[in-house]
Amino acid sequence: MDELNAVLNKIKELFITVRYKYIKQNNDGNGYQTFNAYETKSHKPLHDGFLKSHLMRENTYGIFCRKTLTKFMTFDVDVPDKIEANRVVLALYESLNDLGISTDKIFTSWSGTKGYHVDIYFSKEIPYKSMEKLYNAAVESTLNLLNGNINGKIEKRPSPTQGLKLPLSINFKNKNQHDNICWYVDVQNGFKPIRSLDFILTIQPIDADVLKDLINDLPDETDISRTLKPVKKEISPDVTNLDLSKESPNSLASLYKNGIRTPNSRNASLCKLAIYFNTLRISKQECEQRLNEWMEKQDPKYYKTPLKTCYQEITRIVNHVYKKNLMLNEGKNEIVVSRSEMLTIYQYPKKLHLTINALLIHSKRFGGENSPFYMTYEQIATASRCSKNKAIDHIKELEQLGLIKVTRNPISGLPENRPNTYELNLNWIEAEPEIKVTVSVDKVDSYRDIRTTLIMKTFPNNEWWNINEILYKAKEQQAIKIQ
Repeated sequence: MDELNAVLNKIKELFITVRYKYIKQNNDGNGYQTFNAYETKSHKPLHDGFLKSHLMRENTYGIFCRKTLTKFMTFDVDVPDKIEANRVVLALYESLNDLGISTDKIFTSWSGTKGYHVDIYFSKEIPYKSMEKLYNAAVESTLNLLNGNINGKIEKRPSPTQGLKLPLSINFKNKNQHDNICWYVDVQNGFKPIRSLDFILTIQPIDADVLKDLINDLPDETDISRTLKPVKKEISPDVTNLDLSKESPNSLASLYKNGIRTPNSRNASLCKLAIYFNTLRISKQECEQRLNEWMEKQDPKYYKTPLKTCYQEITRIVNHVYKKNLMLNEGKNEIVVSRSEMLTIYQYPKKLHLTINALLIHSKRFGGENSPFYMTYEQIATASRCSKNKAIDHIKELEQLGLIKVTRNPISGLPENRPNTYELNLNWIEAEPEIKVTVSVDKVDSYRDIRTTLIMKTFPNNEWWNINEILYKAKEQQAIKIQ
């Protein structure tokens, strides 16, 4: 009895916030009844006696949540085919890990007939809208990982209007007594049922404040759908011969710092600097102000145009550059990524995977073989689909771990999102067999989706299910070679 009471209390801790409204499965398995003590006087609230009968498998109950708050979330994986359902759950774990939620905070139970309930429990209630934001991000990532191919659905629970069956009792719809109890399962051990009520006592909810920080770092949908236009080299009809092929952020930083050094270079210099500032994501207004101030400091021996006219031309140049969203470097539209490179990322903390992925793809587009490359914090945030502050934190952590070398822009007075020079310094893993994949890429906000494509192609035939095992074997082989 003490054990049953302990499990009962844990069920209440993890799930129960609404007592007046609940569902009860008909014992013949034919549907559910909804009870609402507020609307019907003869209906009793969901008391502990009902929950005990649930745990003793005499009856099966389900719950609702509040309209504005919830203390847990469930991904209701309703997929009839068991092998495919397993695949969807594994993809969900991968997606949630990428979002910063570790596997030891994700708990999965068998639905009793088809599919699974994948749960995350919170240390206290959080806004329902916050839970929805996390749900949407995880499902979007999961569907991308599965290439949009799922023979079923993933539904959001709990809900104030749709009941969710509690675990650890019978699904009366399934008449197979060996397979109709909704046990928690060991996802990492072939979805083996954990046939014990005691398991729930080991569950520790995720810290709600930590979770809210993770959710706040998720971009809004407008940020996710943001498109960065491809870079172009020309600006306006009167400067079509402007040559940017030999320019870099460093060379333009030097131009901004040191000024004009040759006659007849004023117009080209202003055009280059306008493109440079747009590349840095400096506002149009600030760009024009900086160019006006920069022009006032130039040595008159290098130009003859009156300053008043220069100001007018600066306005025209800035308007054109920002209207066309012209930037410094177009980069490669096709890159080659190997199985070894993708496997290498997996040896580092999950929370850093998307940032390392963004740096890897960007380096292949803009850096060339073992060359430094430039990337703004805004671009890193867009590529990783996180907040700018989170991108800055990840870069600092990668630098502290020695996984990247960072050379910061030397110009004082520029905003924090100026581009830094990066070099990857990863401990490269050699994968066998090696696979190389060519992918098309033309904008930063596609990097995360490209990562999904790369995972599927470099680990074909659902090998990505076992990436950790593949990584372990590869590191073993590498250690043997070193010896």
